[in-house]
Amino acid sequence: MTMSTSRSRTPALVTIGRRGHEHACRAAQAMPGTELFVLAARLQEPAPAGVPLHPLDPPLGKHIAALLANHDPVVFFAALGMVVRLIAPHLRDKRQDPAVIAVDATARYVIPVVSGHQGGANRRARELARILGAEAIITTASDRLGTLPVDILGADRGWRVEADPATLNRVAGDVVNDEPVALVQECGDRRCLEEFAPLPGNIHHLASWKEADPDYFRALLWISRRPLPAALKAKWPTNRVDYRPPPGQGNPLAVGIGCDRDTPAASIRTALEEVLTAHFLSLADVVVLATIDLKADEPGLLALGHLLDRPWRHFPAASLATVTVPNPSATVMRHVGTPSVAEAAALLAAAGTAGDAGGGSARLAVEKWSHRDREGKNLTIAVAFVDTDTSRGDDPPHLPTPKSEIRA
Repeated sequence: MTMSTSRSRTPALVTIGRRGHEHACRAAQAMPGTELFVLAARLQEPAPAGVPLHPLDPPLGKHIAALLANHDPVVFFAALGMVVRLIAPHLRDKRQDPAVIAVDATARYVIPVVSGHQGGANRRARELARILGAEAIITTASDRLGTLPVDILGADRGWRVEADPATLNRVAGDVVNDEPVALVQECGDRRCLEEFAPLPGNIHHLASWKEADPDYFRALLWISRRPLPAALKAKWPTNRVDYRPPPGQGNPLAVGIGCDRDTPAASIRTALEEVLTAHFLSLADVVVLATIDLKADEPGLLALGHLLDRPWRHFPAASLATVTVPNPSATVMRHVGTPSVAEAAALLAAAGTAGDAGGGSARLAVEKWSHRDREGKNLTIAVAFVDTDTSRGDDPPHLPTPKSEIRA
């Protein structure tokens, strides 16, 4: 079974009194995309500029179903008991219900009511508490204890969690109750685990699932993209949670860049971070930058390499022109003598990196992505990775170690 924790609806702040409305207005100013809902009797109170204001005819209860169906999170500036009674008839399942939060009349406490863990109410409550100068009251065990959230590990980086609900609950219980649990990460963003460093003492990070003895470990957390090996399934038929990161995440990445003359380094870095984030990739996995040799002296590109502490590879147009790419450009061909800079450079650099590592094949993780900055400078970015995934054996390569940490 594949678990989903996706939430994409707009936030709603619901107020029924003057004090609550004042606090909600403060919160709305710091929460982009928020909509404000207020009982009609309070409409004389102003709302922040640009924040949609919706009147609600009393009683409030008749609007709850629509609020829960169309918004996430739903924040009530009202007493906890009142919120519980209002939403109780409409709750279905923690994997479907939106995050619901209660804020007391003095805005001293911010309390996740439902969907605190999987639905993100705990995280939202902490954010709201920072905005209001309040205290977030978190009761979820894994959040309070600072241990791994088994059911949503990596969800914010695009990981799919594959396990049935009973297994998830059982393994989460093992983690929270300090039972020995094995964890094997073959791919995916390393930051998912670094957030919990040092790992709790009962979580043992192993190099291979073969090291996990089911007579000792109560559960196995397996992070991989390859098909489930028969031996692994036989050894761990139950008490195993599988995590599936997106393709390329955790593999060494080569980034190809083409840009106008005098494009600022800040613009290039912003665009690079944007494209990596959009594809659930990490700047920490970038091991080489590449472009055409005509750009070897480009100030913005040189500055980017220095800022990220990553080497550059520069290829002549003749070499780039030999690479088959999905998005060739006749315009680029006329100007620099090759139909591709970003895609071809990324593939050549990735192939070279594979050669340095003893073999491998390069393929694109992100096709040519075009961007124009605020000064009108055009740039293109493509990302390639060395395919280290395999379905032919039980021992894929370990996660690569970055050449250096990303510098701020």
